[in-house]
Amino acid sequence: IGTRSAVFAPFKDIGLIIMDEEQEHTYKSSSSPRYRTADVAAFRCAQSNGMLVLASATPSIESYTYAQSGRYGLEKLTQRYGDAELPEVMTVDMTEQRAMGNSSEISTVLLTELMYNLENKKQSIILLNRRGYNTFVVCDSCKKAVTCPNCSVTMTYHSANSRLMCHYCGYSVPFTKTCPECGNDTLRYMGTGTQKTEEELQQKLPSARILRMDADSTMAKNSFEEKLKDFSDGKYDIMLGTQMVAKGLDFENVTLVGVLCADASLFADDYESAERTFDLLTQVTGRAGRGRFAGKAVIQTIDPQSSVIKYAKDQDYESFYKNEIVIRKNLIYPPYCNICRLTFASSDEQKAYQASKAFFSLLSDEATASSQKIIVYGPMSSRIFRCNGKYRYDIMIKCRNGKEFRNMLSGLLITFREKTKINNVTVITDMEA
Repeated sequence: IGTRSAVFAPFKDIGLIIMDEEQEHTYKSSSSPRYRTADVAAFRCAQSNGMLVLASATPSIESYTYAQSGRYGLEKLTQRYGDAELPEVMTVDMTEQRAMGNSSEISTVLLTELMYNLENKKQSIILLNRRGYNTFVVCDSCKKAVTCPNCSVTMTYHSANSRLMCHYCGYSVPFTKTCPECGNDTLRYMGTGTQKTEEELQQKLPSARILRMDADSTMAKNSFEEKLKDFSDGKYDIMLGTQMVAKGLDFENVTLVGVLCADASLFADDYESAERTFDLLTQVTGRAGRGRFAGKAVIQTIDPQSSVIKYAKDQDYESFYKNEIVIRKNLIYPPYCNICRLTFASSDEQKAYQASKAFFSLLSDEATASSQKIIVYGPMSSRIFRCNGKYRYDIMIKCRNGKEFRNMLSGLLITFREKTKINNVTVITDMEA
């Protein structure tokens, strides 16, 4: 049993590999060595004629498509273990809460349920997938947010040490009210993270024992396991955390789950945003009522009519899949293609752009001459344009990840280095799906 690196365990004659929560993006290694755990596991099982089991309550769209087509076998568990029932799930429209004068991130509905649980000696889990105190700081004078000098992202305020931090490169500075852009003392906090929510919960529920679980509170060795044990032993009433509290946890006394900012990930510019949101909501609401006691879940959203929110509320994977697969097919996204992303990174923006443009030209010529069917987008700036001091441009290729395509790409990368002579540019090739 182990994390993704366990797939490389030096075993002979492997008969079975089980990947639990197979849809998790963390099964893919984005740093050297780059690999997708499922691909390595499938290869090793094929070598020794073993079996690979991909397990999940919310399978990836690709895996479920392969199961539907017969490429994979499919086994369904249609009910919970023992006598446990699925929780009752309700949605709360936060725009209505604002109209009623509630400016808090905690709705009156969720607060009432939390109070009921406290009175009845039951435990609760609250998910907010944003760590820190405030998620960004903005100037009232020049209207600009404080950004990291090394990355094109906003800094997050952390109250524990009164510093602004970048969650990408780790850069941090002491917080002041003076704007680095215009020099006026008009900086103010915006957004809500787990630290601020913990403080707000403590004010509203002073008798509650609250455990915060995020990357900041679990940095010490073994702290994650120790905190979970304390919660399991009943030392806390409420566990508030990021997505680390959403999956794989099983506490009999947890009868309530609350989800704050449920649709935050739904607005990402990513074809997988709907799948990730559905997965997260379905998994976290499933933490309630796993034992003898009935469970409830409260999903707070600004768009309760969203089909993704509705499917998650109903725990209806089949309907979500049918809706999502039509979109994927019409727009040609996985499983109807593979996506290869090439990133050109350099501390010199012009060099990064020139390199991406030169490679695009070589790729266009090669694609015209070959029988490869590909769709190419770019060059375009990466989602995080500047990261750790390096500017980044992407080329995205929709393709079929076969031997012919890989040989073509390998040859192009060699030609690119030989012909362009562009120095100090790193090229990263990533088969995203």
